[in-house]
Amino acid sequence: MTEPVLRVIVDGDSNKTYRKGELVTGRIILIVEEQEQIESLKVVFAGSCITKTSRPYRIYGNDDDVPPRRDYEEKIRLFNREIEIIPRSTLDPKKYSWTFEFTFPESTEQRYKRLIHGPNYLREPHPLPPTLQLKTNTPGGAAHISYFVQARLVFADSRGTKRCKHMLRYHPTPQGEVPREAKITSALLYGQRWKPAKEKENTRTAVDKVFLRRSSNSNPRILPSLWHPESIAPGQHIPLSISLVNTRDPFNEAKGECILDSLSVTISTYSTSMCGHHMTEPEDIVSKHVTCIARTSMNKSLPFGKMVSLTSNFRLVDDAECVPTFKTYTITRRYALTVSIGIKFNDQHFTVKSTTPLEILPRMPRELPSPLEDGDDVDPLPLYVPREPSKEFAPDYESIYALSRTTSSENSMALPPSRSSSLFSSASALSSAVSTPPSREVEQLVLERVEG
Repeated sequence: MTEPVLRVIVDGDSNKTYRKGELVTGRIILIVEEQEQIESLKVVFAGSCITKTSRPYRIYGNDDDVPPRRDYEEKIRLFNREIEIIPRSTLDPKKYSWTFEFTFPESTEQRYKRLIHGPNYLREPHPLPPTLQLKTNTPGGAAHISYFVQARLVFADSRGTKRCKHMLRYHPTPQGEVPREAKITSALLYGQRWKPAKEKENTRTAVDKVFLRRSSNSNPRILPSLWHPESIAPGQHIPLSISLVNTRDPFNEAKGECILDSLSVTISTYSTSMCGHHMTEPEDIVSKHVTCIARTSMNKSLPFGKMVSLTSNFRLVDDAECVPTFKTYTITRRYALTVSIGIKFNDQHFTVKSTTPLEILPRMPRELPSPLEDGDDVDPLPLYVPREPSKEFAPDYESIYALSRTTSSENSMALPPSRSSSLFSSASALSSAVSTPPSREVEQLVLERVEG
């Protein structure tokens, strides 16, 4: 018996990235070569979250029959839309086609109790997470978030079910407008206050000792502050700045400074995958650290009390690895920003290091215009208003055979007795008289008619 051919065709680009509220349209095609008895034909639009992992498993006394590892797997439906196209019926040999239309929901649908997933994972409906494919470090470990349209044909006999699936890519939409520039916040690093070690007395001269006793810059107490963003979107500049304050001279009257020697910036990615009951603790954490900036021997001045920028044109690459921060039932993705700054004061070195959470926002759709800042003013173009045509007409050039130019130095101010030329010349003279100030003498032009 020839198997029926089942296909799912989605309209538009197959690589399109969908967002909440967008329509998914297409067709279900079924080609039947022989008469078929079917139980049902359904089309399913759903999102799934699947996690897999394994753990060592050993039972003493019965090692031969027990596998060395125990596999765990959990499947969660983020949402499910199902439409029955054909109920139980008999299909004649023919090519069938049906259309479908679904809308991406804004949030998930499942609700779970605390005892099922524990306190660290979401149990209530929340915004849909992005499409994700991840392999963990454990044997057989994986985490998948996928969205699809599936045609499901159930035969009436023992052949079971025939399925055809079309995968869809999904990316969240930013909550509200994303500013053009990332907002930064400051962090006072009290735990990294630094003071230089005292120099040996025998290395100082008498003049140095007197000067150092009077100078507040001789042995400063340095308090660093780091300026960094808490959230960033792909394509935005990541601003990083530092300021050093000498607590013994807050206004820097001594004009003291340090030297920026080195800079290292690392972005860390942490992906968490869990499956099974929380009491068994089958949880995998995958970490990845990418050093984005590594500079040495910078020799950049850091005056006390002044904020100095550390980065310029430092942006996230908008690619498949740039998954926004999210948290769903059994999978989470978060990021951290680590900044290490090497500083010199005289001949002594110290390091300022800070690790802060970094939220990566969803990328803006390319078809949407860039958001405006709060202070940006938009000047709309004026509306087109038709105006009346001008009532001034051009002179009758056909009646003028030629125009010759003579200067006022010839003392010829008389006009020829031509009517048409007189009208044109009078108008020109009137225009010159109006536009010329009375206190200035301008060379006059006289138009003469030349008899041919």
